Amino acid sequence: ARLAAGLCADLASAIVSGRAKNGFALVRPPGHHAGVKDVMGFCLHNNAAVAALAAQAAGARKVLILDWDVHHGNGTQEIFEQNNS
Repeated sequence: ARLAAGLCADLASAIVSGRAKNGFALVRPPGHHAGVKDVMGFCLHNNAAVAALAAQAAGARKVLILDWDVHHGNGTQEIFEQNNS
């Protein structure tokens, strides 16, 4: 799970910095239930949130998270609820 989250962060940073033109991280577990302090189900780290925050740290002004799972990504919502960016 840590390797998956780290890969997502590294990929997002590489894309934003221009070291990579594009990328796709096919990783498990998906992580959209992992919140700020709690893990849920198989979600230990929120890979989408980790990647989005890494992209912002690398200079991205806007990041879109598209979660096409069949149920609510409550962890992702919790992480970004108070984030005005």
